[in-house]
Amino acid sequence: MDKIVVKSPADGSLVGEVAVTPAEQVALCVERAHQAFLEWRGVPLRERAKLLRNLRQRMLAERQTIAELIAREQGKPVIEAMIVELFPPLDTITFLLCEGMRLLQPRPVRSKNPFMVDRRSTYYFHPYGVWAVIAPWNYPFTIPMVQVASLLFTGNAVVLKPSPLTPLIGDLLVELVHKAGFPKHLVQVVQGGAPQGEALVSHPLVRGVIFTGSVPIGKRVAERAGAKKMILELGGKDPAIVLADADLPRTARGIAWTAMVNAGQTCASVERVYVEQAVYKPFLDALQAEIAQIRVGHPLESTTDMGPVIAPFQRERVAHHVEDACAKGGRVLTGGRPLTELGELYYAPTLIADATPDMLGMQEETFGPLVMVQPVADVEEAIQRANDSAFGLTASIWTQDRQRAHALAPRLECGSVSVNSHIVAYGDAFGVWGGFKDSGVGRTHGEFGLYELVQVQYVSEVYTSKPELWWYPYSDRLHRITDLLMGLLAEPSWRARGGYAKRLLPELRYLTRQFSPLKTTPALWRYLR
Repeated sequence: MDKIVVKSPADGSLVGEVAVTPAEQVALCVERAHQAFLEWRGVPLRERAKLLRNLRQRMLAERQTIAELIAREQGKPVIEAMIVELFPPLDTITFLLCEGMRLLQPRPVRSKNPFMVDRRSTYYFHPYGVWAVIAPWNYPFTIPMVQVASLLFTGNAVVLKPSPLTPLIGDLLVELVHKAGFPKHLVQVVQGGAPQGEALVSHPLVRGVIFTGSVPIGKRVAERAGAKKMILELGGKDPAIVLADADLPRTARGIAWTAMVNAGQTCASVERVYVEQAVYKPFLDALQAEIAQIRVGHPLESTTDMGPVIAPFQRERVAHHVEDACAKGGRVLTGGRPLTELGELYYAPTLIADATPDMLGMQEETFGPLVMVQPVADVEEAIQRANDSAFGLTASIWTQDRQRAHALAPRLECGSVSVNSHIVAYGDAFGVWGGFKDSGVGRTHGEFGLYELVQVQYVSEVYTSKPELWWYPYSDRLHRITDLLMGLLAEPSWRARGGYAKRLLPELRYLTRQFSPLKTTPALWRYLR
């Protein structure tokens, strides 16, 4: 295959085509990116920030074009593309410009170690080099753009491999970066499938890999990448817990959106809902009414709420989970069928009641317009059911009791928890993104995500003609002083620590011969504050 032909999932019309990158040319792309990196890493943060501003402005100016291409190639409605594909990267760039400058500045380190009283220490943040970004088809613009912008700001270079289902958006993304003025080879695109991906992640000049996709492919990527820096976002089976005091109309509307946004093809979609028995029936009625109102249609039409799924394999997976649930006692309250009158890849937004843990749709990631609801006796059962999964990306709690929400949220085994909403973390550039368990390793977004992209260096400085206290030759005095300092450092009792400090007093004259007398005594007494 020498080219990828892209057809719209909405109507099968030709969207465009791209040339496949020969696997042997992947190495050339990496080598060019590495050469660009060698210069880029020395560019000051303020100069990088100027180019990010250009990129943000370019995205804003071309937002309609970007959103329409996403609608045609991937299938989500134009307005949804604006909300979930364009808003997050714009927000991320603003975060980098406002907070990234501060977070990446050299940071002084204040040590309380009495051996280190006469030195200055600093953290520095250095880029890794070339990163491979393996992007998914479900959010083909926002996910890689957030990652690319963050990598460029931290001084790295990028080789992007889009999904072969959405290659045109990958080309457009790299074109926007180049239009913003970034060096020519700093960001490059590789088009293709597994051969191109494997050649990319295994290249020795690739220092880091960000992969978004399924667990099996993620494990394969990790094997190929070896000891490289790795950030893997591998999906979810996200639960929502509806407590008896929840605002049911609002809760139903919120869960309907988070279950069906992007036709349910979202790693953080609500796929499992656990409802306290007392409000099970009224909640089902409210959720059924909300889902039944979702308008399914062509993604370029302004009245469309939900478009098609991406491909036949996705439609078949949804249908298989629906059939399995019905065979095991589940009730289809709305949906449950393909909408062939609209096209091959449309499936009705589906709600299944009376779900049980043995159903495939309560265990495996569906990744389609299906939400399943199970009653629970109380909140303890809800927590247990929610955590009983191999995944742990996001979760939500729906309640009007703040104290209860604060107590329950830390008990959920996932990377982010929303109260009375869902999928909040990805939409906020300050919110860290990543999961527990099989949902992946590493983080993106926010302060913690930024530090994943840099190597932290610790620099310690001392300028004196005096030798370090612990250097040769060892002596009984050094043994005695070390023992006293260890007690001062680690003894939990304040009275005992005072005793250690008192026994150190006779040694202060000796210590000030080793260290600066203006620094030694305050450093020792710092432990008694």
